[in-house]
Amino acid sequence: MRISTAQMFQQGVDAMLERQLELSKTELQMASGKRLLSPSDDPSAAARILDLGAAEQRLTQYQRNADFAQARLDQEETALFSMESLLQRVRELAVQGNSDNLSAADRGSVAVEIWENMESFVQLANARDANGEYIFGGFQSLTQPVSLVDSNTGQFDYGVGTGQRKLQIGDSREVAIGDPSGIFEGLTAVAGGTTDIGQVIWSLASNLEAGNGDPDALPDIDTALNRLLEVHARVGARMNAIEDQKEANASMDLAVADVRSTLEDLD
Repeated sequence: MRISTAQMFQQGVDAMLERQLELSKTELQMASGKRLLSPSDDPSAAARILDLGAAEQRLTQYQRNADFAQARLDQEETALFSMESLLQRVRELAVQGNSDNLSAADRGSVAVEIWENMESFVQLANARDANGEYIFGGFQSLTQPVSLVDSNTGQFDYGVGTGQRKLQIGDSREVAIGDPSGIFEGLTAVAGGTTDIGQVIWSLASNLEAGNGDPDALPDIDTALNRLLEVHARVGARMNAIEDQKEANASMDLAVADVRSTLEDLD
């Protein structure tokens, strides 16, 4: 087949245009540092890059959740530590108040500090986080969890029950970001039945105020302290789990970034 001069000229022009397009693409790749400028350059790699991008977004959200959970549990741990110190002081006052060397008036003086400790307990049980939510509020984080409903009988209300809010900090890992006010009640009382931390403190203060001793106070206080220490230990375990997961997320994020760079970045 004969090729005309016009055909030869057009083929030359087409070849030059193709080289110019290749040069332009190379210049864009150099400027952006990316091997893929559009999905059509490598459809399979482009689809994989989208998946990796979604994975990076999930990992970023997991790290945000982990940071929030860590901060909130740190606040709970602080409140629990304060309650433990408070109950230790109440225990010291119980020992003092039950001494046979004290008069009725002396016991009344000891009761004054115990009443103050009871009020401090209520304040700590109603502590809020940086967002104004109740730390021990369970699912109802905007409702005050603990209140003294009858000052004559020492009846407390721990209304939010047992609900536990959780956050996802990994693809297959959730963590509770707090404990509900139910942790303060359901204690086995020496005198029989159940009691709660508020009631234990109230009962001691009430008896000493009346000039009487309270032989059940010490074992009941110890039971309350053990409950707080158990909860505190669980909080510490959660915080350790969050640290471990944050490290795992960070390692996974690096691995995802490396794979994405291999697919996307210019050699």
